Amino acid sequence: MSIKELKMRQITIKKANGVVYTPDWVVRLILDNLHYTGKIEDKKIIDPACGDGAFLSIVVKRFIVSAKSNNKNNQEIKFLLENNIFGWDIDEEAIGECKKYLTNIALKYGLKNINWNLHIIDSLDKTFCKKYFNTFDFVIGNPPYVRIQNLELKKRNYIQKEWGFCRSGSTDIYLAFFELGYFLLKNDGRLGFITPNTYLKTFAGKDLRLFIKHKNILDTLIDFEHHQIFDNITTYVLITILNNNHKSHSFKLFKGDFNQNIKFIDNVKVNILNDDNWILTSNEILKKINNIEKRGTPLNKIAKIHVGIATLADNYYIFKDPVFEGERAKIKLKDGRIFDIEKNILKPIIKVSVLKSSHENQNRFIIFPYKKINNKHSIIPEEELKIKFPLTYKYFIEIKDILLLRDKGKRALAPWYAFGRSQGLDTSFGKKIITSPMNLKPNFIYWDKIEYTFYAGYCVKSNNEQILKLLLTELNSKDMEFYINYTSRSYQSNYKSYSKTFLKKFSIDNLNININLKKEKKQEILFDL
Repeated sequence: MSIKELKMRQITIKKANGVVYTPDWVVRLILDNLHYTGKIEDKKIIDPACGDGAFLSIVVKRFIVSAKSNNKNNQEIKFLLENNIFGWDIDEEAIGECKKYLTNIALKYGLKNINWNLHIIDSLDKTFCKKYFNTFDFVIGNPPYVRIQNLELKKRNYIQKEWGFCRSGSTDIYLAFFELGYFLLKNDGRLGFITPNTYLKTFAGKDLRLFIKHKNILDTLIDFEHHQIFDNITTYVLITILNNNHKSHSFKLFKGDFNQNIKFIDNVKVNILNDDNWILTSNEILKKINNIEKRGTPLNKIAKIHVGIATLADNYYIFKDPVFEGERAKIKLKDGRIFDIEKNILKPIIKVSVLKSSHENQNRFIIFPYKKINNKHSIIPEEELKIKFPLTYKYFIEIKDILLLRDKGKRALAPWYAFGRSQGLDTSFGKKIITSPMNLKPNFIYWDKIEYTFYAGYCVKSNNEQILKLLLTELNSKDMEFYINYTSRSYQSNYKSYSKTFLKKFSIDNLNININLKKEKKQEILFDL
């Protein structure tokens, strides 16, 4: 195997195991906030996903300096290193590299022949790790980030069964490492991890949020928001410091960036945190957010919020500027192939993520192999498609292999030419307010062309057109900008998510909207009678 092939293999293994290299300054920041300083040689510390030793290398340096400053001789220091510093990792090669790094550091201080307490082990194997529960003064690290659906089935089932924080939603194994880390700690121990910030807001992270809040162990959070800390990895991260001996009912909140600027924000009261969405900001701003949410009627009680069409193969269903010739339309694929299909199977569609105004003509069309039955869209059966839309059926046959690969071929579609998801089939048409999934500022657009569907965005719908028009002003307001800026997830360049999760609790205090809602309710009562 060549050096290039070996490096590519190492990269592949690290990606599969969710490995991300941690910069030294981040390691030091975590250790400082854990108060892993001073006389530390008598303290037990572990990195349960140590990789090649990014954390343990700095730990060992601090450990040896502390021991020498406290007049320990080399034999005593060797004994302490072997019994108080632990590292586990599933990657044999990484453990080998870690040993080399730690040995080289020790040699610089005149320490030889150290039997490092490093194990090649799957740290989430409870049979192994249980014997270490309640053992460590410090648990540190950058646990692997791997979505549960990317694991092979046996391991996925094991993790969801054994680790309580991984039983809900589309989870990630870093959540299991939080659970493991907590159980490894002594009664007065501390944990310091850098992980994705997703656990603050996702359904999958709710069990971890509730656990931390219930145990009152949250000491410090350092949120890097949209700043990218890791090289060549788009991951939005924060540092979490948990303390089993935490006395306060507040935690220290800091904001950081990739230039190592760390700014103190506030001592945030834990009881202000909403169980469904931890908003990391000052107490004063949290109060303003709570006021917005409680001042009137939540958006999801006034209107419906829907996601758009999802084909999972947009390049094969959605076309810009098709050429219409009588009852036919010419469509062109990215590879240059041109096909004739029936004009009547096309529906106009808006790509909301790039839409700037309601006057814009994107001239996009989607092949829509569905028909309405009892006001609901159902897929056109294959035999009927062959007869009514023979050109489209012939086109689908040409791309059948590609369509079958959607969802990596794991999910059988019925039939195979159906959209990858059924979402939006009945809710994406009609008059609506539409918004991109991500924006720097609110950009809600009223779309009154009822024959259009949409994708790559969200819509707000109401049967009452007057309510929709009144809502438009509220949704594009400074209040909405303020609210989303603090409550929503951050992405690169400080783009914010405008998904249903973050829109639904925005409360509207508009007299005219409330009057219209009351009229609607009266009509519903009369209709029911």
